[in-house]
Formats: sequence, C-alpha cells, structure tokens
Amino acid sequence: MTSPHRLQQPHRKRLFAAALLGAIGLGLAAGTTALPPLRAEEGLRATYRCEGRFDAVDLTAFFFKANPAAVVLLEGLGAQRLPQAIAASGARYSDGSTSFWIKGDRATWSRNGDISYRCRTSGG
Repeated sequence: MTSPHRLQQPHRKRLFAAALLGAIGLGLAAGTTALPPLRAEEGLRATYRCEGRFDAVDLTAFFFKANPAAVVLLEGLGAQRLPQAIAASGARYSDGSTSFWIKGDRATWSRNGDISYRCRTSGG
C-alpha cells in the first residue's frame, strides 16, 4: 500500500505557515485568549478535488507526523485540524463531526456527519 504522504513528494515543505496561521485563526475565532508558542512542524502537502452531491471544492491537506499525528484541511478561507483516528485501511482523521479518510490518491471527506465528498489528488 502506498503511503498518502508520498503522493506528492515535490510538494514537501518544512514550514506550513498558512496551515499554522489558519489553525491559530480558528482558535482566535473561538474566543481563545492565550496562544501556544509557535513552532514549525514537518509535514506533507497534498491538494484534492472533492465532488459532493451538488458541488465541487478544492481542498488542500497538510499532513503532520508529530505526536499526535494530524491533518489540517484548508478549504476557501477555512482551516480545520483533525487528529488521526484508528483506520483498518488507509489513514483516517476525525474530530467526531468531520472526518477525512484517505487511501492511495482518493479520499472521503465528511462534514457534520452527513455532507460527504469524494476526493482525488490533483496536480496543484
């Protein structure tokens, strides 16, 4: 089985400032007053084209191997960090209401338990 983290080796980055700032922005929007110290995390970037029942969206995923492993999903102006969850096959990330399950170059992205997208890696 091919690791999803090896899909787009040319896009390997050491610092994902956009993802980190997006995750911090989510904390600020939630009313958090104290911010944790900033630190760079090593990770991988992959872009996906996701098709839903009535729409299609472009999604950027930043995969982080640090303990705990996580993915930061960027869609439009929104960012969401999902911790890695147990998966029988592939890799799954979930916070209980949103999940991102990848296997090879395909993924399933579910939001709010009912909105589901089928995704495939794209060249971006």
